[in-house]
Amino acid sequence: MFNRLLSALERSNNQQQQLVMDASHELRTPLTSLRTNTEVLRRVDELDPLTRNQLLDDVLTQLTELTNLVGDLSELARGEPEATPPSRFRLDQLVDDLVNVASTYGRTRNVEIELDATESWVFAQRDRVGRAIGNLINNAIKWSPEGGTISVRVLDGSVSVEDEGPGIAEEDLPKIFDRFYRAPSARSLPGSGLGLSIVAQVAANEKGHVEAGKGQTGGALLKFSIPSVP
Repeated sequence: MFNRLLSALERSNNQQQQLVMDASHELRTPLTSLRTNTEVLRRVDELDPLTRNQLLDDVLTQLTELTNLVGDLSELARGEPEATPPSRFRLDQLVDDLVNVASTYGRTRNVEIELDATESWVFAQRDRVGRAIGNLINNAIKWSPEGGTISVRVLDGSVSVEDEGPGIAEEDLPKIFDRFYRAPSARSLPGSGLGLSIVAQVAANEKGHVEAGKGQTGGALLKFSIPSVP
C-alpha cells in the first residue's frame, strides 16, 4: 500500500513538473513576439498608418494566443472537472456568444464566421462546454486562409465547425485529440497542442464525443456532441 501511494505521489509530482516545463516553453514564443512588437510601437511617430495597424493586429493576435494558452494550461492542470453543478442551458445561445467574441479575432485575419443554429438545450457545465467550443472556433481561425469562411452549425446538442484550410491529413486524424499532439504541418503555427485534447476531455466528461473529418471544401470538419435535453 505504501509503495503504491509513493508511486502515485511520484507520478503526480512528475506530471506537475512537466506541466511547468510545458507552460514555460509555450509561453515564451508569444511573449517574445509581444515584446518585439511593443518595442517597435514605441516609435509610433515614425511608423506609417498601415504598419502601425498591422502591428496592433499582431499584438491582438498574440494576446489572444496567450489568453487561449493560459486557459488551456489551467484546464490541463485541473484534470478532473470541478464540482461546479451542471445546469440546463441553450447551447445555440452559448455558441452565438462565442462566435461574436471570436469574430473580433477573425477580423484581424480577414476571416468570416457564419452561424447556422437551431434551438438546442443541454444539461452540462456551461463554462467548460464554452471553453471546448471556443477552442474549436479558434482552431478554425488559425487554419483558415485570409478571406476564408468558417461555418459553425448547432443542432441537437452537437456543434460542428468547418474551415476552408488545408484540412487534416489522414494519418493525423486518429491523433489530433491527443494531448500535446501537433501535426508536422502545425509546428510553424501558434498553439500548444492542448486545445483539441481539452475539447475531447470536456466531451467525455459530459458523456459526449468528438469527431474529426474533411469538410465540403477540403478543410477540417470538427464536431463536438453532448446529449441534448427537452
